[in-house]
Amino acid sequence: MYAYAEVRWDRASFYPVDDPTIFDGAKLRVQIKQSRQGTDPVVAERDFPGLKERLEDSTTSEVCSSTYRTAAITHRAGAAARGDSMLFPDWQGDGRGYQRHDYTGLPTV
Repeated sequence: MYAYAEVRWDRASFYPVDDPTIFDGAKLRVQIKQSRQGTDPVVAERDFPGLKERLEDSTTSEVCSSTYRTAAITHRAGAAARGDSMLFPDWQGDGRGYQRHDYTGLPTV
């Protein structure tokens, strides 16, 4: 099984180009889970920490949308496997650290 995450965003255009003051950090986590009755155990997982710089970067002050796709993670899994991802933004100065946002994967054959 292969799993990856793709993130698309639009950010407010009032931020300057290449503004490093939006986040203290941001990362994506991609998981492969073996589906079964009850809790689905994680059988493969990888963090992609390079998201912060991409979110804070723009080509001009008017073009503030972009897309980031992680590399694929792989695991030999049965037909009942699935991929999920989590986004962990850490907004600068809020004192809350990384906040987890879960996303369920879409099945593709």
